[in-house]
Amino acid sequence: MNFWKRVDSELKFLGKTRKELAVAVGFDAANISFGIKRNSIPYADTALKVARFLGISLDYLLDMNEEPNQNASNQQISEIENKLRRFSQNDLNAILTVVNAINEKY
Repeated sequence: MNFWKRVDSELKFLGKTRKELAVAVGFDAANISFGIKRNSIPYADTALKVARFLGISLDYLLDMNEEPNQNASNQQISEIENKLRRFSQNDLNAILTVVNAINEKY
């Protein structure tokens, strides 16, 4: 998945629009469509602003894996980690309790 497709996915998850992102970051919303078609990555400063707007890591948007063929399990863990960053401390504590309970089974 390319940078802009990941951005689109995160926007949908957050219930935000391309226009909201464009206004916040300072570019034309059409750039997202062009980026998807061209499979391009924006300049570093724009990419960082986009990641901050979405509340996720730039590494996630850039799909930077340590291994070229990272397995699906590691990708899922990265996706979960990025989504957890948006949770409140109370929600994180509840999730940790559940994870600890499940972990005891293994």
